[in-house]
Amino acid sequence: MSELVAPPELVETPRGRPGISLAIAIAWRNLGRNRRRTWLTAGGIGFAIALLAFAIAQQVGSYAMMIDNATALVSGHMQIQHEGYSDDPKIEWTVTNATAVAQALRDRPDVRAATERVMAFVLVSAGERSFAGQVVGVDAEHEPTVSNIPRMLVAGRFLDARDDDQADADGTVQAVIGTGLARNLKAGLGGEIVLLGTDATGSVAAIVARVVGIFSTGQTELDRVLLEVPIGAVREAFALGDEAHAIVIRASDVSAVAEVGRRIRARLAEPEVLLEWQALMPELEQGIELDRVSGNFFYGLLALIVTFSVVNTFIMSVFERTHEFGMILALGMRPWAIIGMLQLEAFWLSLCGLLGGFALAIPLIAYTATVGIPMGDASEYMARFHMPERMYAGFAVEVFARPALLMVVASQFAALIPALRIRRINPVEALRAH
Repeated sequence: MSELVAPPELVETPRGRPGISLAIAIAWRNLGRNRRRTWLTAGGIGFAIALLAFAIAQQVGSYAMMIDNATALVSGHMQIQHEGYSDDPKIEWTVTNATAVAQALRDRPDVRAATERVMAFVLVSAGERSFAGQVVGVDAEHEPTVSNIPRMLVAGRFLDARDDDQADADGTVQAVIGTGLARNLKAGLGGEIVLLGTDATGSVAAIVARVVGIFSTGQTELDRVLLEVPIGAVREAFALGDEAHAIVIRASDVSAVAEVGRRIRARLAEPEVLLEWQALMPELEQGIELDRVSGNFFYGLLALIVTFSVVNTFIMSVFERTHEFGMILALGMRPWAIIGMLQLEAFWLSLCGLLGGFALAIPLIAYTATVGIPMGDASEYMARFHMPERMYAGFAVEVFARPALLMVVASQFAALIPALRIRRINPVEALRAH
């Protein structure tokens, strides 16, 4: 009989149960029966884990990039609003004492930037042409810290801090408008536009502005309606004091949004609410979830392929060790104890693959997280949407936890399938097997 056969101590302990520590040791030693097969199987598990970890890291990195770029256009990572404004944007539903609130947020170490905005729907006219639009009153000093629009100009300049308090001698203020709106109005740089709306008291609000910049976001719907003017001019025209319809916030990192949001939300008083990017941009969240589902399908398919290889390994192991199992059963060990030992062998096998997979994946992920992966010809297409030319991997708990859990569970399940055959082994017949 092979020296690897379980000793009597495994069969009965003083309490009548197999010694756990001894079973673990024997399970580890049994992997040496056929080292080539063991290492090939562990290598397959390790390669699958490395591939899964790398794919999930790229997925996490791409999601962070998508969120950062999408929220940098208008919404920010979070916004403080009046509780009813998101569903029904009334001009009178505002956050009060907005300047102090924005400054307090900027003083927080977990907040990268914050600024206030005043927004209203208006009729924009230039000469005989009129179109519907949305005017956004912005703080010229802090708006570039939360939005990419100031860096998307195709002509002219963005508003500067002097525009907040200064107007032309005739009362005209400065404005930047989208390319679609400029084209519809036939208004170029230096052109005069008139904005008409309804203020907080129900009276007519009017702003005369001069175009100093034209931007292109790449989103037709936005470029056709959006224009930005100094926040002071909008507040004055729409009979608002130190108020804002939104305090736009960018957290220190996308991954920190939930935690930062929880802390800020705890300090808010009704009727103010904090909306995170998921509520501000539900279509983005839905797109990410759809991509995550398709990714999970791929991961599951890969795990299934590896599971078949582990099943094959343990089928061969069970058939080769029929004589041994018959002897152990004849000595009084219960079938479920043997099955448990095989599950321990599967655990050790998956652990070896886990360590090898992480040893391969961690340097690769660290490199791509730092240097990135060039997108080649796709970089030109991505540049149109103001996205980086390289894809960067992301580090997160799920990058390593998901592959590890998936492959350990798959290995356990793969080992259980052939191990169940042990329940049908007849000790006498098994002892006759060679």
